[in-house]
Amino acid sequence: MNFSTRKKEQNSSTKETLKKVFKILGRVLACVIAVVLILAVTLVAAIYKISRGKSEVVREMFVTAMVETGALDFCAHMFLSDDEVNEIIEKNRIIVPEGTTDETLIVIGGGDSDPENQNENEEKDREQGIVYDKDGICLIDIKGKTFVGKMLVVKDPSRVKVTGLPKYGDGIVGKSTEQMARETDALAAINAGGYREMSDYKTGGIPQGIDGPGVVIIDGEMRWGNLDYTYDFIGFDNSNILRVDTMTARQALELGMRDAVNFGPVLVKNNEPCIVPSKSTNLGFHPRTAIGQRADGSVLLLVIDGRQSHSMGASYEDLIEIFMRYGAVNAANLDGGMSSYMYYKGEVITQPYMLFFNGRRTVATSIIVTKTENSY
Repeated sequence: MNFSTRKKEQNSSTKETLKKVFKILGRVLACVIAVVLILAVTLVAAIYKISRGKSEVVREMFVTAMVETGALDFCAHMFLSDDEVNEIIEKNRIIVPEGTTDETLIVIGGGDSDPENQNENEEKDREQGIVYDKDGICLIDIKGKTFVGKMLVVKDPSRVKVTGLPKYGDGIVGKSTEQMARETDALAAINAGGYREMSDYKTGGIPQGIDGPGVVIIDGEMRWGNLDYTYDFIGFDNSNILRVDTMTARQALELGMRDAVNFGPVLVKNNEPCIVPSKSTNLGFHPRTAIGQRADGSVLLLVIDGRQSHSMGASYEDLIEIFMRYGAVNAANLDGGMSSYMYYKGEVITQPYMLFFNGRRTVATSIIVTKTENSY
C-alpha cells in the first residue's frame, strides 16, 4: 500500500470519527435543550398555578416575595396585572402607628448621672448581652428558627452616618458597601437605601425607595431627590435622633436632617411595634438589613443572612421581635437581598447571598460607623 492510499484511509477514518463525535454531541445538546425547555415550561406552569390558583395566601406570599427580591419582580407580573399586584402589595403593607417621630423618647447617653441608675442600666444591658468595648461598640450574634445574623450596637449615635457616591445619575455605577467603608476609613458599615435595578448588575447609580423614587441626604446636603417629593425617610437629624417619618425632602432639610435615605417599611415607631397584616407577608424569609435606636440613643445595626443553607432569612415580624427585644424606640427596614452584609474591623463578618453575581453588589448608599481614638 503506497503512501497516498494510506493517507486517504487515515483521512476517511478521521472523518468517520468526527461524524460520530458530532452526532453524540448533537444528541447531548438536544437532550440538554429538551430538559431546559421542560423545566422552563414546568416553572411557568407552576407560576400560573400559584398566580391563578385557589389559594389566596399562597398567591399573596408569592407576589410579596417576588416583589421584595427586586430582580425577580417580573415573575409576579407574568399572569397578574399591575393593578392586581399593587392591590396585593397594598393589602399586605405593614401598618405603622400614626404620628411623627417623638424625639422626647430618646435621651442621648441615657440622661441620668445617678451612679446607681447607671449601674442598673448597665446590668439590664448585660442581661441582653450588650457589653460595650472601650470604643463604645458591642457585637452580638443573632439567631432565630430560620436565620442567623449580626447586630452591632453603637453607643454614640453621632458616629453613625450615611455615605454614598460623589454623584448619581444615568450611566453611574455604584460602589460596594465594603469599598465605601474602606474609602471613608470606617470602623463598620452596612448597606442602606435601594437603587434602580439594571440587567447587567451595574447598579447603584440611581437611588430608589422601596416602591418609588429615592432620596439621599449626606451631611445636611441633598445629593439626590426632589425637594417637593414626599419620601419615607430613615435617617438622623442634627440632634442624632433616628427619624422614621414620611415628609417632603424640603421638610426634612428644614427639620435638620443630617443623614438619610428612604426605604422601609418602618418596623417600630415611638416604642410601638408595627403590625404585620397577614400570614403571607410574614412568610417572606429574606436576607435583611435594618436599623434602630434605643431610648439612650444607642444605634442598632442589624444584618440577617438569607437564602442559604445555614440561614433561610428573616420575616418582617422576626425583625420587629428582635428590635423590641433589644429596646428599640424606632426601627426601620433597609434594602436587603444580595445587598445585605455587615463590614466590621476590616472584613465582612456576615455571609452575603450572591446568586449569579461575582463580587460585592454595587449600591447607592451605605451606613457607616466612624472610628475614634480607641478604635483598632
